[in-house]
Amino acid sequence: MSSRTRFRTPAVVLTALVTLIIGVLGIAPAQAAVNTNPNAQTWKVLVGNQTPDMAIQGMRFLPGEIWIHQTDSINFVSNSAEIHTVSYGTPPLPPTSIANLEADAFTPVGGPVFDPTAPWTNSGILAPPVPHAPFIQSYQLKFAAPGDFTFYCLIHGEMMNIVVHVMNKQATLPHKQAYYDWQASVQSGQIIADGLALEAKTLAKSSPTHIFVGAMDDQAMVMRFMPSPDAVRKGTTVTFDMSANQGVVPHTVTFTDLKQGGKLVDSGVLLPAFAGGPSTFNVTFDQTGIFHYLCEFHDDMGMVGQVIVTP
Repeated sequence: MSSRTRFRTPAVVLTALVTLIIGVLGIAPAQAAVNTNPNAQTWKVLVGNQTPDMAIQGMRFLPGEIWIHQTDSINFVSNSAEIHTVSYGTPPLPPTSIANLEADAFTPVGGPVFDPTAPWTNSGILAPPVPHAPFIQSYQLKFAAPGDFTFYCLIHGEMMNIVVHVMNKQATLPHKQAYYDWQASVQSGQIIADGLALEAKTLAKSSPTHIFVGAMDDQAMVMRFMPSPDAVRKGTTVTFDMSANQGVVPHTVTFTDLKQGGKLVDSGVLLPAFAGGPSTFNVTFDQTGIFHYLCEFHDDMGMVGQVIVTP
């Protein structure tokens, strides 16, 4: 994880907000459900996926549809470095600001048994463990009421969803866990292939003076600067561009060893233009050397770069 922030989100990281959530409200990770029915089954669903180098981050529940019995539980397991939620209903705060989104996403709501009549159910943040952050690595929920329920990730929107079909205890389920594991493996491969194709497509559009800051479509994110490393002549202006991101994801271009005007060069938070921007950042390299930069939100995933400036 990044050493520059206490933890990262795909929205602006507000340490004060999280301190409020942890310290003032006393929020703790959601508690796992306890099955009292000896015949009940606990099913496993993966949340997200990634390549081994974390360059590609998948935005899917795996599987995306599951059939279970009443009194069964689902254990939603974090499966990537990117953060996610398991959410149902309408969040209490409208998603009109990053602060609202964070407050809704970070706050666990609901007990260990799913209540479909409640207006809002939320897991809190599922992610790898980070010191002092209220992240959980799994979220177990018991289903007592029959019906069809669509859960989604609040961070990545309703395009990342799972439909849970809860059937009565006497009904015959169409699949066993082994089938869902196989389906998850197949879908994971398809998502990774999509992400790699997106990376290649974006890289082909880049140039030494035009670096794309990540890329994102409806199922995968590329957590890389493209191209990197980069080589330019002294006096060249390089544009860092967010336009390859079709969804809302923040990045930064933060140099660790390039100073201009006595300060390290830093873009601040960049967003796609449709999300309000700023979506581009220009740097004119007025000195020679090898200069390193990173995304403060995603450097833990390997989102780092360098520019080699020659005379």
